[in-house]
Amino acid sequence: MLNVKYYKDFNHNFLIINNKVSEKEQNYQYKMLSNNKLKHLLECKIRYVDEECSFYYEISSRQNLKSIFDKEEIEYGQLYHLLEHIKETLDELDHFLLDGRCLLLNPEYIFTEPETREYFFLYYPCMEETERQAALVSLAEFLVNRVTHEQEETMGIVYKIYEAVQDDKFMLPSILNMFHVSAKEPEEIITAKEDWRAEPEEIDVEAWTEEDAWEMKEDEKSNKKDGLGDHLPAIGILAFLCAAAAAGIFGIGYFFTLSMEEKLISTAVIIILIVLSAFLFLYFILNVFKRQSVKETPQGRNKVVEMGEEKRKTEYLSKKQINEYKGRDVKTASVNMGAEEYGNTVFLDISSCGKENKLYGINKGNKYHIDLNNLPCTIGKMAGSVDVVIKDSTISRIHARITRQKDGVYVTDMNSTNGTFKNGLRLDPNETVLIEQGDELRFGRMTFCYR
Repeated sequence: MLNVKYYKDFNHNFLIINNKVSEKEQNYQYKMLSNNKLKHLLECKIRYVDEECSFYYEISSRQNLKSIFDKEEIEYGQLYHLLEHIKETLDELDHFLLDGRCLLLNPEYIFTEPETREYFFLYYPCMEETERQAALVSLAEFLVNRVTHEQEETMGIVYKIYEAVQDDKFMLPSILNMFHVSAKEPEEIITAKEDWRAEPEEIDVEAWTEEDAWEMKEDEKSNKKDGLGDHLPAIGILAFLCAAAAAGIFGIGYFFTLSMEEKLISTAVIIILIVLSAFLFLYFILNVFKRQSVKETPQGRNKVVEMGEEKRKTEYLSKKQINEYKGRDVKTASVNMGAEEYGNTVFLDISSCGKENKLYGINKGNKYHIDLNNLPCTIGKMAGSVDVVIKDSTISRIHARITRQKDGVYVTDMNSTNGTFKNGLRLDPNETVLIEQGDELRFGRMTFCYR
């Protein structure tokens, strides 16, 4: 059983594995690991205290495989990307005459950069054969549980891997041979290597205003009516060139002696160019003024909108109309401009109301409110990789994760640079603690109160 713990040292996070090995017993593998930076291996420093050897692997700002795929499934391209990195790492170890069996492949010890999606592995020289086999089985079981079940080919490969690792004679470098990749490499693999976690941009319904919706409607109307609207600068330049050409031909006739036939031709060309230039210039001016008037005039905003036989007496478009225009099915309460009947106030039983279950920003400049009704929830500043994006320079790309267990809500620090604090006490990297009503949480310099 590995003796693993996490440690924070100033602005670096470390995963530490302790073992009973004296400095005299260190061999070639120990020296290569501590004195060299090898491809796809976590940087490691080895320290010896009283015949105990401690391996310090730097994991700052990196997330392990379990965290990355906590809420999403592994697809074909992502699986190939992971196994390809394992194969490249084994080739690198073989190049430096290092034992590939010492590669620790437990999912919680495989780390990745959130942006580049490059995987990094732990090389542990003290690993025994039973630990190596347990690590392979753990990885295979993780892939079986997290792989997407909608892709039959991916499922087939994962089950082949799971069956193969049960055999003691299984050779890890042959793992990529299970992919039936011919001359053509699947497009999803290529996409996965670039950015396989990009998500479509979501539209914030609440951030939309009536003016935004009206301007978008008017832009669409003008584009439908005017197919040349995007080419107005080119039309203006063409009008100027026609006028310049007419002036040039007139200058030639003025300074040079032309025959009667040449004079007639030049006169006809000048007239055509002048008429064409005037027409283009007029078209250009009218469309410029038309666009300007659409943006500046408040037509329609204070227009009475008909709904059935009655007319709404609102000054602007309603929020329901904005959401219908954007294709969203959002229910909004209609505004009743007439008389209202209030009736008696109903007594509210406070005990029947649930807890708010939110994190409220309480320090200066922190206007974020984080809803914790849908857990697990990941917090950070890297859009597309977290559930809640906090745009602050002191927040890590993937900073913390909040989860719900049977006995309550827990917060976990995700190897953040500036740390996660509960009631002023800093959590160790990957440490998980219970939070209760009234607790104060701090991510970087952003402070929240849990209610």
